[in-house]
Amino acid sequence: MSAEKKLVLEAAKLKNINSGLGQFCLHLGRAIEKENHEFGLMYLTDPTAGHTFGNQVRYIHATKWNRFLGVPVGTDVWHSFHHGSPYHPRSQHTKTLVTVHDLNFMLKYHGWKRDWELYKMQREIKKADAVVAISNFTRQEILKHLDVGEKKISVIYNGLNIPIEEEIKPSFVNFGAYFFSLGIISPKKNFHVLLPLLKKMEGVSLVIAGNKEGHYAKRILDEAQELGVADRVYLPGEITEGEKRWLYRHSKAFLFPSLQEGFGLPVLEAMNEGVPVFCSNHTALPEVGGPQAYYFTDFHPDNMLEVLSKGLADYQSKPHKKMEIQNWARQFSWEEAAKKYLSLYRELTKCS
Repeated sequence: MSAEKKLVLEAAKLKNINSGLGQFCLHLGRAIEKENHEFGLMYLTDPTAGHTFGNQVRYIHATKWNRFLGVPVGTDVWHSFHHGSPYHPRSQHTKTLVTVHDLNFMLKYHGWKRDWELYKMQREIKKADAVVAISNFTRQEILKHLDVGEKKISVIYNGLNIPIEEEIKPSFVNFGAYFFSLGIISPKKNFHVLLPLLKKMEGVSLVIAGNKEGHYAKRILDEAQELGVADRVYLPGEITEGEKRWLYRHSKAFLFPSLQEGFGLPVLEAMNEGVPVFCSNHTALPEVGGPQAYYFTDFHPDNMLEVLSKGLADYQSKPHKKMEIQNWARQFSWEEAAKKYLSLYRELTKCS
């Protein structure tokens, strides 16, 4: 009988568990642990993460030493859960797989800084034995900006984060109807375009939850003041899972005008609760929202208001719309994603 193949899953971003990459590490890592029946699993995590994936697997601590010198571990396959990871196996005989989430730096940076980021990613793609993109949009971005040669770029969608926490009404909610949005408060999320909608819709508030450090949050509040809607705009910062679920469920709609998304997990989370979702038609969002979301094709206030009004009317006129939205979201499964990743690991071990 051949020896058990060993697999390292680099999940260091679990340190920031509330970030998109932190959630990816958590849910994919758990799904792989559940679906795996053939590999000896080892997880590279920050020491603060503890035994997140149970006691049946081994753990390697992410340290500054193995960041620079490589991780001295004997393994057949190494999977970096995100591109740009500073951790890598020391052995050159290990087969490697990297998951690419986005190429947002192409819009974020310019000049030498963008060229440097592109160079680093090109080097990473070249070294990898297998590459996974989390959406067809991300795959096309890779093919557009990088030389992949004959290398196959697989697409494996993220799964839906099934909530286990009970909903909890946030203490700051003391108003009636509201729209909800979520994400790190940064320009790429494009939240400020939502403010003119409040000007045109009396009696409706807007809640934008997420890390609000930086200048963009101040810009949103300043623009709300100028438009005379500051008393209906709430930026509570980061919220708990229970509060998030309450805000999804009781919102009039979930609004997500983001300009840069490799996938867009909040869209799925909102759809899982059966609320109408309005998002931009940029990047990967049409793949995630599919035919069950409503799309802003531009950000002129009048056009956005028309999309919003027609979409809400459509949602309210169809008794089965809520169930259709939920069914669409629930086809995105971490278990299915894990099975597809395990199949790739299996292929890599056959090539070794």
